[in-house]
Amino acid sequence: MTLLRAERVTLAYGKRAVVHEVSLDITEGGVGLIGESGSGKTTLARAFLGLLTPISGNIWYGDQTLKKADMRTFRKDVQPVFQAEALDPRMRIGASIAEALPRSARSRVQDLLEQVGLDPELATRRPHQLSGGQRQRVVIARALAVGPRLLILDEPTSALDVTVQARILDLLSALDTERLLITHNLAVVRRLCRTSHVLFAGRVVESGPTDDLLENPAHPYTRALRDAVPTLGGPPPEAKGRTEAVPAPSGCPFRLRCPLAAPECEQPPPLRELAGRQVACHRAEDVLA
Repeated sequence: MTLLRAERVTLAYGKRAVVHEVSLDITEGGVGLIGESGSGKTTLARAFLGLLTPISGNIWYGDQTLKKADMRTFRKDVQPVFQAEALDPRMRIGASIAEALPRSARSRVQDLLEQVGLDPELATRRPHQLSGGQRQRVVIARALAVGPRLLILDEPTSALDVTVQARILDLLSALDTERLLITHNLAVVRRLCRTSHVLFAGRVVESGPTDDLLENPAHPYTRALRDAVPTLGGPPPEAKGRTEAVPAPSGCPFRLRCPLAAPECEQPPPLRELAGRQVACHRAEDVLA
């Protein structure tokens, strides 16, 4: 079932377009948006939350665009989970969670803290009195307060140490709530997302089942992201291509960095079906070989 859908969405800051005609569905089983910083992941997530209006295309919520949807219902169904720094430092933890609840339901604060594995007594503390992992759990508890169908998570573990990350991932895996995960951490997206979309320079370059996409990428950018992850006891990753090159202004945006770039890459590659996924690359068959 599709919860949210982007249909040929273009997004801009001022006059500069940063996401270009992206179409994708947020479906059950967890969806990942993968890419390096500046690839357009967070900008697209902000559009899914109704915080940015596309300059062209539409965001669909059910059978209605966000422009026509009942926003009270939408805000209940779709909740963001930002990083722990999003908490108001002046508010006590209990008050921060209760802010999303009607007065008649504010007794649920303790239950929500327990649901995310925190001692209810922490409700009286302020954010600076909690660890990073505890604060991140509070952010999740606050999002769960309204009973959402979908959580949109923007790098929920990036500022946490490895052991705390593992506890947060266990928590998110156990929740009976769908999720859209924005991350550059491939291990996290593999753990939480059934399908994934890889963005480069504001364009989807590869989409498909997460395990297939990461085990055997069909786009050289996806392969570069995967190969950049160090392995325990293995050699350091080797960068291939010009990793410092900016996106190309025409043709394939990745061609100035691509080790397989060829003359045909001066033409924009269409997003096409290949090996059970979609990929925008003229040389995809060579990448898979």
